[in-house]
Amino acid sequence: MTTINRKNKHSRIENRTKIISTVKGPVAYMRSEDIGSVVVRSSMISGYLPITPSYATDETGVDSIKVLMATDNLISFESFRPKGAIDAAHSHPDHHSIAYQKRGRVKMKIGSETFTIEEGDTYFHPLGIVHQHEALEDSVRIETKIFPDGGAIASWNSLVGLN
Repeated sequence: MTTINRKNKHSRIENRTKIISTVKGPVAYMRSEDIGSVVVRSSMISGYLPITPSYATDETGVDSIKVLMATDNLISFESFRPKGAIDAAHSHPDHHSIAYQKRGRVKMKIGSETFTIEEGDTYFHPLGIVHQHEALEDSVRIETKIFPDGGAIASWNSLVGLN
């Protein structure tokens, strides 16, 4: 490998790790020692922590979450929702969401369509689209919120009440 190719390869690797390592401040519900890591080993958080989203203050306990990874452009978390829990219909102006249904079933409204999401299904709701979840069974999903314009950490912290 030539010196130029080695430099280019090294530069590409550095640029990839900058995406994660630029996170300096606290991330709500994430272990402080995991912040800025390129690899986050299985979370040491035992269980899930309940959140009250800023868009629906009457929803204490609807979702309990465990943050898995955070960068300036994405937040990934595992979320538990008990049977019967329904969140307020809402939208997010700053991010897209993609979710994998790990356990249980939910009724998912995305825009004007309603779906029954079952274990193993994946769904997506783009930024600005009204959506709502209703747990038909105790359920667990893994969700990644993608912030195309950055600002994921500040937005997440605001959403869960840290800011």
